[in-house]
Amino acid sequence: MFKDIYLMRVLAKMYVFVLVLAGFSAFAQNDLITEPTLLYRRRIQFGANLNSAELGGVNFKYQWQKTALQKNGFEVELARLRHPKEERVFSPISESPRKYTPGRVNMAFFLRTGYGQNAFITDRIYKNSVSLHYNYSFGLTTVFLKPIYIDASVRSADNREYVATEKYDPVVKHNNPAVIFGNASFTRGFDELSVRAGGHFKNSLSVEWGQYPEDYYSLEAGFVVDVFPRELPLMSDQFAKNKNVFFTLFLGFTLGYNK
Repeated sequence: MFKDIYLMRVLAKMYVFVLVLAGFSAFAQNDLITEPTLLYRRRIQFGANLNSAELGGVNFKYQWQKTALQKNGFEVELARLRHPKEERVFSPISESPRKYTPGRVNMAFFLRTGYGQNAFITDRIYKNSVSLHYNYSFGLTTVFLKPIYIDASVRSADNREYVATEKYDPVVKHNNPAVIFGNASFTRGFDELSVRAGGHFKNSLSVEWGQYPEDYYSLEAGFVVDVFPRELPLMSDQFAKNKNVFFTLFLGFTLGYNK
């Protein structure tokens, strides 16, 4: 909760900075762009972002001209999200420091595919200036759930102790932290993926700048709401209540070009 409040304050400050920067550029002592320019009808963007779940994602956008100041387009984003109650801790028995998350039974990968619009609030009519944009999109969210595996101390039938990689059962089998060495290999469990489907809405402000009209860079700040018909089983019920609505703040950087 406190992390979300902090990030909301950061986003608010960034919005103010963006507005001030856009206003300053409009009044700066720069020359007007008077050279003839092409009408670019397509935009392609590649980006990465950090989110309030202390993780992030990568995205791709393809947009086309609707009006002089509006572009419609499709967007694909792959992101990692955590349950708010997830907290990584060090194993008490590992010789080398290793971490695991008590109670977490699935790792979630969010694949968002959406349709949206980029509206120009200001344009780059001056050299060395920036443009301000409002963005929104909505569409399908597909979640891939990967079960968690850990390395744990196990006793054999002849009472010998050894380390085995097992699917994490925080309630029955692995309820004693003294038997847990830490998370198993990240790739373990990908052959057991399960899928859940839902929807999302994404809303943001962005600033763009660039030396040439064909290429540009962009900073984007906003939020995403993901909604599912039922709760996603990220945590064991004995550790935390699972959710079906996820509200996420994000800050992103994008490379793009017009064609």
